[in-house]
Amino acid sequence: HPHGHVRLEAKGEGATAGKSWNVVLAPPSRMERRGLEKGALKPGTTVTVEGYPNREKAEEMRAERISVNGKTVELR
Repeated sequence: HPHGHVRLEAKGEGATAGKSWNVVLAPPSRMERRGLEKGALKPGTTVTVEGYPNREKAEEMRAERISVNGKTVELR
């Protein structure tokens, strides 16, 4: 599969609090070209992901942008 994947656990309040997501990212080469350094998504790192859920897989989300270490990267 040419796309990256991360597993996230939603924190905070609201409908998705405590939910685990399988997040489909852009291909690694695209993420690096857009400024997301290799190794930025390590286990335990706090990130914010904006995207949309898969219609058929309730636990899966396709990421549009990701914010990590104070930097926001457009993935699509």
